[in-house]
Amino acid sequence: MAEMFSRWNMFRIGWRGVKLSRRVTNAAVSAQTQRRYSTVSSRALFGLLFDIDGVLVRGRTPIPAAKQCFRNLVDGDGKYRVPVVFVTNAGNSLRETKAEQLSHLLEVEVSPDQVVLSHSPLRVFTQFHDLCVLVSGQGPVVEVAHNVGFKNVVTIDMLREANPLLDVVDHNRRPKHLIPPSMDLPPIDAVVLFGEPIRWETNLQLITDVLLTNGRPGNPVTSLHYPHIPVLACNMDLLWMAEAKNPRSVSGRYFFQKEQHFLK
Repeated sequence: MAEMFSRWNMFRIGWRGVKLSRRVTNAAVSAQTQRRYSTVSSRALFGLLFDIDGVLVRGRTPIPAAKQCFRNLVDGDGKYRVPVVFVTNAGNSLRETKAEQLSHLLEVEVSPDQVVLSHSPLRVFTQFHDLCVLVSGQGPVVEVAHNVGFKNVVTIDMLREANPLLDVVDHNRRPKHLIPPSMDLPPIDAVVLFGEPIRWETNLQLITDVLLTNGRPGNPVTSLHYPHIPVLACNMDLLWMAEAKNPRSVSGRYFFQKEQHFLK
């Protein structure tokens, strides 16, 4: 009994410590964190993470139940009752753009700080930020790259213009007259795949050239470099749900083809 009483006292002391710790923690919340959740009407003990595609929206069409859900999540002033963050494997856009789209579709205010995209984790890959990176995807890929921290960015179009003989699948894009000289670009140190590109064949060919030549696609392949330069792929999903009745192919399928193309 004495041992049980001692344990009970320890529990009470520990619980008081937890409550005191909570008070101290709440009092010490930084101004930055307060600003981040300025749209939350009161401090909650939990938050919510929402996937977007197939959960809240399908393409550009919101799921009706999702809109009702968010009507219940905000108070009369439009402030969230609990912290809410939107996460998605989609990329090829800025957080500001995605937040604006969600605000329109869900009819609630969504700030960029509430949006986590597939490329958002690249912010912590600081060891690559000063390197020359080749970016692949669609949309504002240069803005996205700079936004997550990359300073020296080369796009597929820039690489193609500098080496016009590399992209010859589309006959209409081949040089029609004299062979133009290749332009100088810095060696590529890493490849960043933000998402599925529009011209798969061009991206597949040029990225393979970059990997086989150790970042110098204008040079001939004299030996295989292993390991090859790093490749950072943001979204490995094979399928996603849009407005169509069946799932659509997405960047993971392109990345898989890229891998198989390189291995062969």
